[in-house]
Amino acid sequence: MAGTVDIGLVSLGTTPGLRRADAALADQIRAAGATCDLVPVRIGRAAGALRRNAAVTDLVEALASRRAVGSVDACAWIFSSVTAALLQRAPEVPWAVRFDSTAALNRPGLSGAWQRARERRVLGRATLLLPWGEQAGPGVVVRVPVEEIAGAAERDIDAIGYAGYPHKRGLDRLCAAWGRAARPGERLVVGGVERERALQWLERCGVPEPPGVEWPGLVAREEWLGLVARASVFANASRREDHGLAQLEALASGCALVTVPSAGPYEALPLARELAPELVSEDLAAALRAGLDLPDREGYAERARELLAPFRPEVVQQVVAGEVLPALGIR
Repeated sequence: MAGTVDIGLVSLGTTPGLRRADAALADQIRAAGATCDLVPVRIGRAAGALRRNAAVTDLVEALASRRAVGSVDACAWIFSSVTAALLQRAPEVPWAVRFDSTAALNRPGLSGAWQRARERRVLGRATLLLPWGEQAGPGVVVRVPVEEIAGAAERDIDAIGYAGYPHKRGLDRLCAAWGRAARPGERLVVGGVERERALQWLERCGVPEPPGVEWPGLVAREEWLGLVARASVFANASRREDHGLAQLEALASGCALVTVPSAGPYEALPLARELAPELVSEDLAAALRAGLDLPDREGYAERARELLAPFRPEVVQQVVAGEVLPALGIR
């Protein structure tokens, strides 16, 4: 085992967004002058194959997170996600839980019963709570930094959306709305899902593939941001959003955010409402048409940049250095 570090950051990292957020936090801790080990949680294939529902999935991941702690000797710990903290043995040093959402919010019903009960005890014992945003819960808000993204000189994509998890992301709702809202020749690019899988989901939902949709599939982050920078509208039909990082990055690129009022601690939702309330609606087709016909895109983009000021890396850095590290006993 290596020498003692200031912060051990246990990264469950089950999605690209979580991994990106954890890496950014580790970098900010180091920039503040502390040492930090990013401790990845490794979940074996055999264990993953046993998962059947949220209760079992969370148990497998929580146990793997507890095993990961033994690889590092730290003066303080940050457990990234509630699941990563659920079954930890209470450390003898200060510790924090960082989360984009809580089990109370995203684990309803019987499949979340043990997680919700355990979560109340765990969050009550933690030295510090570190929600991603005000919508997620109480504590010291440590946002995922969002840098300004230069928009393309020509926005040749009318709308872009993401459907990595077709049900959660509302792919059926997005395609149905696009079919009603789009005019001939307008383009919708849907990332995160291959066309074959997308069409299987749409057939299951009874939604035909609308004209003008392109399916780039799973693309590297740089390529994805390049597509976003070329789009006029980011369209969100998610049934639930635990944060909305893709939407925040779209706003940072000058895209207009068209969205349904998704359930969950959706950090981009109040920004979208403040920027243009007509672009936030359960009637996604009407909101899409309004977004595609938005009269003052430059003014919208400028206001979005102002609202994103709390997400700038230098602002988040001040919170990490001035509030998080001192609260964990790191001077």
